[in-house]
Amino acid sequence: MTDKNYIADFGSTEDVNAVIEQKISGGNMILMFTDKFVCCPQQNIEDTSHLLEARVFTENSEIKLMRPTIADQFSWRLIDDTKLSPDDFITEDQFLSISESKGFEYTAIGGGKYTLPLQNAEKLRVHNYISYDEQGIAQITDFRAVKYIRKGEEK
Repeated sequence: MTDKNYIADFGSTEDVNAVIEQKISGGNMILMFTDKFVCCPQQNIEDTSHLLEARVFTENSEIKLMRPTIADQFSWRLIDDTKLSPDDFITEDQFLSISESKGFEYTAIGGGKYTLPLQNAEKLRVHNYISYDEQGIAQITDFRAVKYIRKGEEK
């Protein structure tokens, strides 16, 4: 069994918006539907019937809600970095797939279109969470989005 001490809270729900509103505020959202992908500031999710995964994140925490199929109930987990040691995760800045950008609209290298809640984005900061198995061997067992980073921004 792997110890996942970075999970602050977890559960299951049918009311996605109620759980998000209760657990986090003022964040950004990454929403994956059966037919689209949306990045936006935190707001009420209108089309939960086609939602497969939602990540709502701030610089300090993230709630992730997911389900394998639209027939299943959502399970969720909350990570709150304010309750963790910096040794519990590895920070990584990942470049976004961008071939062109105009304001909040971006074109991926593969041609797909998407929007982000800020202009001139270049990277996504991610925290990779470390857990240890029974033999004390470390492994990355989860990750969360932390913040979008503009071109030239370091922190």
